[in-house]
Amino acid sequence: MSNLTKRALAASLKKLLERAPLDKITIQDLVDDAEVSRKTFYYHFQDIYALMEWCIVEDGKRVLEGNVTADTWQQGLRNVMTYLQDNRAMVLNGYRSVQRQGEALIKANLSRLVRPLMEGIFDAQPGCERVDPEDRELILKMFSFGLVETILHWIGNGMKPEADHLVDQFDRIFDGSMETVIQKCLKK
Repeated sequence: MSNLTKRALAASLKKLLERAPLDKITIQDLVDDAEVSRKTFYYHFQDIYALMEWCIVEDGKRVLEGNVTADTWQQGLRNVMTYLQDNRAMVLNGYRSVQRQGEALIKANLSRLVRPLMEGIFDAQPGCERVDPEDRELILKMFSFGLVETILHWIGNGMKPEADHLVDQFDRIFDGSMETVIQKCLKK
């Protein structure tokens, strides 16, 4: 029953975000739309931002499923970006609401989605197991942060160009670049 209630609240939030920015949606709006009590909302979530985060994480798991390896990361990224684009109004209304808080929320959760993609690529590279753990962490941060910041910039620019175009650019740029960085770490 708990996940059913969370999903109902998530559906209401997504519906309301189609029409209004996150900072204009109240708990009362949500509970009225979901037909649950305020007490029920607060039983599951601390605030609207916690609900938004839950939505992003749950949807992220679904769109990434099975696509976090070196051979499938492009499809995983394409799924994430297509999801963002398909839910443009919701994402932009969340992103632009109280810009810093909305952007920080989206950034943190994008990082949680992108990191496994980068780990999948890293772990498939020759010699990766011999890379110093500190270097491994720096490499993963560098690639993950770069990708997340680029996606945030893309969202901020109204999600232009199309997601497929941006994923193709990422694919071209990433092709062989992590392997090169790993090999340089092995030579030190």
